[in-house]
Amino acid sequence: MSKADASGGDGTGGLLDDARARAILAARTRRLAERRTAPEPETALEDVMLCQAGAGLLALPLAAIERVTPFEPRRLTPTGGRPGLLGLASVNGRLRRVLDLSRLTGSAPAAPDALGFVVALRGAGNLALRVDAAPGAAKIAREASGDAFEGGVRGVVAQGPGDLAGRTVTLLDLDDLVADHVSAALGARA
Repeated sequence: MSKADASGGDGTGGLLDDARARAILAARTRRLAERRTAPEPETALEDVMLCQAGAGLLALPLAAIERVTPFEPRRLTPTGGRPGLLGLASVNGRLRRVLDLSRLTGSAPAAPDALGFVVALRGAGNLALRVDAAPGAAKIAREASGDAFEGGVRGVVAQGPGDLAGRTVTLLDLDDLVADHVSAALGARA
């Protein structure tokens, strides 16, 4: 085999093939080096009401909330009963069973004369939750599934009041949280 045959057979020592190869590699390198911005998957944001109860920042589905009003301990009628039940209060002319969200989520219960807010819930049971603070409505993104834990799912505030954007919250499952109290309320009517 001659040297010309070994270098590509064109008698130029393979220079054309090397130049063509360098051009192809350069073009490939440029394509690979270009910054590609893959479209980020749309993260569904959920509308919530942020609440402070005990030491935790919690989120309640906004669709489940009827009204938020200041809590006035002196207007609460104490009742005996289930743990977490503070008593009865009139919210916008409707008698509601007021539950202590701190106690329902495992935190220390609020002091009996502590101020805060009453979050009236939509649906059966005429229930309301007493919270320490209600910073306002926000949009949160749930963290990856698998981050679920007892009492709710972790989420991150995407848009919210004040400096709360970026904070981790617990999105509560209200059905599970108040199930015992709803069944008791419905049972009391029968």
